[in-house]
Amino acid sequence: MTTSSISKSLLTNVLSVYFVLTLIVTSVQVVGEYYDTKNMLVQELHNQQSTFSHSLARSLWEYNTPQIEAIADGLINIPAIAGLVIRDDTGRIVSQLGRTPPLRAFPTISADSYELPERDGVFGYYSKLVFEFSGDSTQVGDVTLYTTRDIAIQRIKVSLYFIIGSAIVKSTFLIMLFSVAFHRMLNRPMRDLISQIQNFRLDDLEHSKLHIRSLRNTEFLLLERAYNQLVENLKEYQEDLDRAQKQLLHVNQKLDEQNGILEQEVARKTSNLSRVLVDLERQKNDLELRQDTLENEIRQRRVVETDLREINTRLQESLSALERTQDQLIESEKMASLGGLVAGITHDVNTPIGISVTAATYIRDQLTEAEEALNKKALTQAQLTKVFKLSKESLDLLESNLARASDLISSFKQVAVDQTSEVVREINIKDYLNGVIQTLNPRLKPFKPRILIECPDDIEIRCPAGAFAQIFTNLIINSLIHGFENKQDGEIGITIERNDDKLVIDYRDNGKGLTQQQLDQLFDPFFTTKVQQGGSGLGTHIIRNLVTQTLNGTVEAESEPGQGLTYRMTLAVTFI
Repeated sequence: MTTSSISKSLLTNVLSVYFVLTLIVTSVQVVGEYYDTKNMLVQELHNQQSTFSHSLARSLWEYNTPQIEAIADGLINIPAIAGLVIRDDTGRIVSQLGRTPPLRAFPTISADSYELPERDGVFGYYSKLVFEFSGDSTQVGDVTLYTTRDIAIQRIKVSLYFIIGSAIVKSTFLIMLFSVAFHRMLNRPMRDLISQIQNFRLDDLEHSKLHIRSLRNTEFLLLERAYNQLVENLKEYQEDLDRAQKQLLHVNQKLDEQNGILEQEVARKTSNLSRVLVDLERQKNDLELRQDTLENEIRQRRVVETDLREINTRLQESLSALERTQDQLIESEKMASLGGLVAGITHDVNTPIGISVTAATYIRDQLTEAEEALNKKALTQAQLTKVFKLSKESLDLLESNLARASDLISSFKQVAVDQTSEVVREINIKDYLNGVIQTLNPRLKPFKPRILIECPDDIEIRCPAGAFAQIFTNLIINSLIHGFENKQDGEIGITIERNDDKLVIDYRDNGKGLTQQQLDQLFDPFFTTKVQQGGSGLGTHIIRNLVTQTLNGTVEAESEPGQGLTYRMTLAVTFI
């Protein structure tokens, strides 16, 4: 089998890591030199711009083109400058020399001066030219000085040669040093150990021990001691094996004696077993008679069990049909509630959208009049100021009404999605309750009730949000339809608080209340006080199912005629 040298593998790994680190450090040094030189070049461009800016500004102010060309020729002859662009205050290029980017790459930022990033190997420094006359400062143009990557590389060429040469010298010296050290401290002792181990003889263990002649204070000494200890253990195992062989012979003799005694005992046990078998045969016959009797009883029980199974199947089918019917009725009640929300939210959304359309039309008319006046060259500053003012007011009106319509649609969308799904998500209970009430505003307007909410702002839970939306929707709609019938000063109070790991909700209204008989039937399906007026009797039944099954809680109700109705719900939810 082919083997590989440990010293070569170790040396290769160490040198590989060193080469990688050297390459990374050298690359970082080269990049650092480049960027440092680049910054120095930009600083030189800035210094040159500061030196010639006053002369250029005066020349542009006086439209002295020959002077501008002379200054440009002087700048382009500076080694650090590869190109330049001088423009007047209208953006027209007055002078363009050397290597410059395309025209579309000219700066458009409003700052007075800034560094231009590198693009296609060209970077530079931009500055506005300002001329001061009679105490006033006027921008007369701008100047952009460019330098190139080739100039930066030319400046750091000597440093690059030094950095790369230094890395090569250090790497060469390190390879030689590691090669000599690995040969003296690992290869030579390893060959000595291999030679001694190959001379191992099992019949001469004493002369098979290792004796290291060099590197006595290294791990090879531990290897020598461990190997010699193994040889000593082999000697002890050989002695133990001899003693075990002698003991085995003695045990075999005793085993032969025990076999004779065992054969006699087996013969005696066989005789007793025969008698036992006769008794077992007799008991077997008795068991067969009993088995026949049990089989008859089992057949009779199977007939009865079959009849009971058929009856149970029919009962299960009837129960499934009832459950499907109940689910369909509950789903129909949810869809009816959602349909009511759709009808109400449509009117509320149409109002701000109509106002927004009117505002947009008004803005168009104002802009049309201003455009006509401009085309006729009759547009005055007063007219333009009026158009801006009226357009701004119309835009504010348009923005506020569109934001209102967006809020209404967002609240309705979230509540509608929650009521038709059982997705578990994280909600802030107070904000979510306000959103549900906002979607119910169309239903609340005819009754004008006061809704008071007492809930800390920081109660956040993880739960099926649709269950909460359906519960509060049914509670509020029930108060409007049943409690506030023929009443315009209704009041609804909702108190929510955290009690350890439970969420406690108290819902109360000051409606006409219920009698004790009606209160006892409050949560029964299909019970309603408006049988002939379209009531389904499923609202409170759905509330109880959502509280007890979906939210693992409890719900209780209290009421007296003329004293309103109160619900108290305790829910097991996950607090965030």
